[in-house]
Amino acid sequence: MSTATVRDIATALGVSPATVSRSLNNSPDVSTPLRERVLAEARRLGYELPRRGTRTGRIGIIYFNETSGPKFSGYDGVIWGGVARAALALKYDVSVVDPLDRKPGESFSAFAIRKGLEGLVLRVDVETRHFCQKVAEDGVPHVVVADHFDDEIVNYVCCNTSAPSRAAVEHLIHLGHKRIAVCHNAVLDTDHRDRIEAYHAALTEAGITPEPELKISVNAEIAGGAAAFNRLMSLPNPPTAMFITDPALTVGVLRRALEVGICVPDELSVIGVDDERLRKMTHPIYTAVCQNASDLGHQAGRWLCRQLAHQSASRRATPRLQMEIEGFLEINQTTAPPPAKSVRVTPTGQRLNGDHDALQQAM
Repeated sequence: MSTATVRDIATALGVSPATVSRSLNNSPDVSTPLRERVLAEARRLGYELPRRGTRTGRIGIIYFNETSGPKFSGYDGVIWGGVARAALALKYDVSVVDPLDRKPGESFSAFAIRKGLEGLVLRVDVETRHFCQKVAEDGVPHVVVADHFDDEIVNYVCCNTSAPSRAAVEHLIHLGHKRIAVCHNAVLDTDHRDRIEAYHAALTEAGITPEPELKISVNAEIAGGAAAFNRLMSLPNPPTAMFITDPALTVGVLRRALEVGICVPDELSVIGVDDERLRKMTHPIYTAVCQNASDLGHQAGRWLCRQLAHQSASRRATPRLQMEIEGFLEINQTTAPPPAKSVRVTPTGQRLNGDHDALQQAM
């Protein structure tokens, strides 16, 4: 079985991978002589040409996540709902596909054909994002949701939360906070990485040295937020504010603060991230870096299905999708100036007055 890729063909012909991909997908943007050269070189290298012409009316969604598999709740559930809403409006069905079902050595083009899929919507994390390049190189119509790429052959739609994340930390600094913690998902993706970088940039710009003990990595779930709260608030010098890069973690922190009697925002300021309307369901309503996950999925599904319909009708090909939707910072009820003295509590909720020995005994 040949291992030739779109990049191999491009290198042999001295053209860009994007040109090869358009040629293999029969785009009218490519001249007939160039398309014939690309097809001839693909055959010479043994590249498996996509089989076109069979309409299935179906696209697939794949989550490349080797640690926890597909997710259908929270952020990802809202994304998939947006994809489905767009696809159904354009008369396409949506299937959930297990990437582990791909046979050894099977190209993604052959995999999609075997599954009866005309195109793919992809979700990845930092460890699996390289699969997106492979899907693109195999000439599969695709779009990646919630990630961005420098590679011109990868289609994507994402939300830019870097600027509002930096603004969130700057908001805390302007209120007078200096001990600001950050809590993020243990499984990083570019969203979380960008928010962490924004946190560091805001502190550094303000002359505040980021402290390792104030950076917490936990599983993105409510229990993880509670665990992060316990760890941070039992430090000898606890933070007076937290920036939390995930909605479930934010809820976990707020709930744990309520359980142990920490008053938000008078004793602890909290800024979280919200992908839909979760911030409106907490008390107090939390200040949040906001993004519209449903719109991300809808934009991805609509673009992909329209592209497939255009190709089928032999009309002009849809331009490549490299879209960034801007997030925004919404100030609500969970931020205030820092307390005169930081509040320190044990994981059981016992309040301490800065006595390290008392904390050790309580724990």
